[in-house]
Amino acid sequence: MKWIKKLFGKQESSQEKTISSEVSFDELPALLDKSSQKISSEIEKDVSDLFRKLEVASSELKESNARLLEAKVEGDFDIRAVKRAKSNRENVTKQVGVFIDRLGVLENTDFRTLKGFHEAAVQNLDTCLEHMNQSFRYTRAVFPQESKDVTESLGRLGEVLNELRGTIRGHKQEMEAIEAASTGMKKIQDLSASIEAENRELESKKRKTQALRDEIASTVQALEEFKQGEAWQNIQSLQGELDLARDRLKKAETGLNSLFLPFSGNLSKIKKLHESSRYTLKPEVKQQLDICLEAPVNLDTSFFPELQKIFEDPSLDIQTQKKEKTLAQVRSAFSGFEDKKKEYVAAQKVFQAKKVELAGLDNGKLAGLETQEAKLMARARLLEEEIESSEKKLVVLREELKTKEEKLQSSVSVIDSSVKVQFLS
Repeated sequence: MKWIKKLFGKQESSQEKTISSEVSFDELPALLDKSSQKISSEIEKDVSDLFRKLEVASSELKESNARLLEAKVEGDFDIRAVKRAKSNRENVTKQVGVFIDRLGVLENTDFRTLKGFHEAAVQNLDTCLEHMNQSFRYTRAVFPQESKDVTESLGRLGEVLNELRGTIRGHKQEMEAIEAASTGMKKIQDLSASIEAENRELESKKRKTQALRDEIASTVQALEEFKQGEAWQNIQSLQGELDLARDRLKKAETGLNSLFLPFSGNLSKIKKLHESSRYTLKPEVKQQLDICLEAPVNLDTSFFPELQKIFEDPSLDIQTQKKEKTLAQVRSAFSGFEDKKKEYVAAQKVFQAKKVELAGLDNGKLAGLETQEAKLMARARLLEEEIESSEKKLVVLREELKTKEEKLQSSVSVIDSSVKVQFLS
């Protein structure tokens, strides 16, 4: 357009070719404002005559409407036709009057106001014509000249509105482009602010992640140094001794329990017979029986003679052959119990002593370092996930920003195809 060259102080010549003009994003609001003012000035100049025509057409319509309302019946008409014409005349003049009142006076001639005024005027005119159309047929038959005058006045006013439509359409594309550009600029500014904030947050997360990695490296180094130190070697050595002591204790426990395995089934049967009241045990014997079945190491040696008496009891509901076999097993267990128990107690003392010794050596430093490393690794993984999420979000925001910039450039190109916007990104 010619006006953009004037804005930049350029003189047009017949040989001049279109030269691309670069405008920074920050300069764009001033450029849009100038172009809007220029178009508004052109519109105001174009519509000044139209509004004078509109005032004249509105006055003529008002006068025509008044003449129709006051018109006398001239000619020989059927009384019913006259009655219908007068009744419908009231509706016609009422609708025209409402239209004139709604038309009003436009004081501000900026594009948006002008566009709204025209749309409302056309809508009101259409409504007026729609509501008076049926009545006008009867009115025109009795008041032909006055009805004709109203029709012609409405037509002239409609012609002015059509001229106004042409003026609006002539500038509509550019004005809508200016509005779209202004809206697009606000969206780009908001998106740019979001991208900037996301970038700051991303950099902050990266710094925190690097700090965590440094701390993890320091913790790992401390772990390595601890594991290479004398304290760790002593702990490892003692841990080996504790494992051996545990194995010895387990073997001693197995050896002790093996004394009772051959007749454990009969012991369980005696317990069931007692619980079903088919055989009665003394309370202290019942207690020792339970210990024998659950933890033989805690068994009192006085239980063995009592157990022999039980299997020698004729009232015990167990086959004689099984009783004799079990008695032999009980005597065998009794003879080996003391030695097996001493072996177990000795192994247990060694095991407990090694545990106490190990607990004294391990001051919790190893566990503390390993816990610290695990926590730092977890925090680092979480931050890395957040960084990945932020980077994906930035990709989406930048793509959206690029789309908005392209749309803004398209809007500006409608105003002037030679202007190229230099965006901040």
